[in-house]
Formats: sequence, C-alpha cells, structure tokens
Amino acid sequence: MPTVADILSKRDARSLASLSPTATVRDALQLMADRNIGSVLIMQGEALLGIFTERDYARKIALKGLASPTTLLADVMTAKLYVVSPRQTVQECMGIMTQAKIRHLPVVSDGAVQGLVSIGDLVNATMAEQEFLISQLGSYISGDLA
Repeated sequence: MPTVADILSKRDARSLASLSPTATVRDALQLMADRNIGSVLIMQGEALLGIFTERDYARKIALKGLASPTTLLADVMTAKLYVVSPRQTVQECMGIMTQAKIRHLPVVSDGAVQGLVSIGDLVNATMAEQEFLISQLGSYISGDLA
C-alpha cells in the first residue's frame, strides 16, 4: 500500500507553496494561478498556521464581497487543520479527506511541514497501485513470473 512518503518522494521539496499570514488573498490567488494549484499553506517561519484554498476564496471572499487585494490571509485562512504523517497510507488519507470533506492535507513529521497532498495525488497513487497489481496478476495468470 503506497504511503504519503511515496508521493512526496517524487517531488521537489522546494516546490511547497506557502505564504505568510500577512500576505493578501490576491497574493495567494496569484501564487495558485502561477503554479496551477488549489491551495497555499499559511506559515509564519516554520510554523504551520493554516491553509487557504480555492474553496476558501469562493466562500469567504467572493460570497462576502471582500476585496482580494486588501484582505489578509490571516483573516480568511482555514486554521482548523487536518494533518497527516509521511507514514500514513493513501487509503488512510482518503478516509480523512472523505470524513472531513477536504481536498488537501498538510504532511507534518516531528513538528515540521514536509509537504502537502491533494485528493488528485491520492487518486493518482491509487490508480498507479491498481495498474501495478493488475499487471502482476496478468503476469501470474499467463505464467510470465518466475
């Protein structure tokens, strides 16, 4: 069963998107657009304070008529975070996301942020695992395995 560490091992650790709580919603939207991502971690130094997602924008900015260039992330970020460890399985993470109705999970180990996994990451890992198992079963059935 693939783990969060397996997903993160295929990424450049420097690619984690984060901003300070004093950055604006406009800054977050620009970063998300530039990187084609759906969320940004809100961090003060090494401390994880929250997350800002496209869903946060729709519900906390657009619907309330707030201005993206002047609204601070500290005022609209989601501070109640669900986090996972690198050792957790893809299946466990999918369960957390389903229960909490979220699409992004920060990955924390020994108090330090290691990365972020999205529902897309988990679906891709699940599909890759299934394709591998199908291939192995096919080889077994056809007698190609030694």
